[in-house]
Amino acid sequence: MDVQRRLTEKRAIRHVEAPTSVPVFRSVTRVWHFPTGDVLLERAEHRDCLIPDVDRVDVPVSGTEQVADAVALDTDTTVRVTDNSGNLVVTEYDMNVKIG
Repeated sequence: MDVQRRLTEKRAIRHVEAPTSVPVFRSVTRVWHFPTGDVLLERAEHRDCLIPDVDRVDVPVSGTEQVADAVALDTDTTVRVTDNSGNLVVTEYDMNVKIG
């Protein structure tokens, strides 16, 4: 079963080619991490986003599910994608951080 194809073929999904140039992804309810490295961010009342070549996902979770080779993480957060020494990482975005 190709879970990634099943989830992405019937939806209008935003393909994010340069995820580190996007500041944050709000209202993320579920994060799918596929064996290909792609990550699908399901977002409440926003367009879902597909991000290529993610190495790690580090977000608070309320539940997990494994479907075939994909891992689904239930969450309720805002995330950002950072480049950590050549590795793309999806992390929770702390909106309380103050600069300056």
